[in-house]
Amino acid sequence: MAEGKVVGLKALSAFFGGSALIVIVATIIYLVVFSGPNYCPEIDDMADANIQLVGDSLFGSDADGCASVAGFMSLKLELRVTDHAIPGATVIGEDGIPSQYVPGDWEWTIVDGGGNDAMAYCSEGDDEECDEKLDEIITDDNKGLIPDLINKVKDDGSKVLILGYYDVPEGSEFEDLILEIEILNDRYKEYAEANGGVYFISLKDIMSPEETPDYYSDDLVHPSEEGHKAIGEHIADFITANN
Repeated sequence: MAEGKVVGLKALSAFFGGSALIVIVATIIYLVVFSGPNYCPEIDDMADANIQLVGDSLFGSDADGCASVAGFMSLKLELRVTDHAIPGATVIGEDGIPSQYVPGDWEWTIVDGGGNDAMAYCSEGDDEECDEKLDEIITDDNKGLIPDLINKVKDDGSKVLILGYYDVPEGSEFEDLILEIEILNDRYKEYAEANGGVYFISLKDIMSPEETPDYYSDDLVHPSEEGHKAIGEHIADFITANN
């Protein structure tokens, strides 16, 4: 720590007293953590839903207040949903989506992913590398990083819901990756159909550029707040129906 900062802390401590300084620092930390733009006070007193999300920015984990998929799920279920998803996350890599999973007494684990991998490996015209990376995520015979993750989740006793990506509007940076995204969607669906305790929802059934343009944010990639609400409430209804 710089000398000036040390002197400053000592001066504060002398002025307020050691205990008072601790209270001040704790208050500042509380305000930063619990009163920031991502804080959703409505779910504070809710019981834990034993549901966790792992995936990418589709879940809107960085949305303001309760406006994420997890927030809207919590409000619908009246139970607190745990969100481990990270915007920009890929499936492939040491810090990939499988590493977000936290073992525990989960009833449901909601999973999405692969879109950012498709952007990273399939947008430069190298078809061989693209095919290899899609197979690394999930092959057409149900092997890969996502099946490995789901097997681990199931071994812990959790049911799994895989989300298939929605279609993007014309002009989206993902518009040229429709084929690759559809390959992932199809493989996720086939995997769910072949494995008990694993379910699949296609987000195409919830939002589309033609029928629900307001569900897309201005970047034409991510869901808007209305989109997060529709996705979150749909997942909540699905879980309620399949518990």
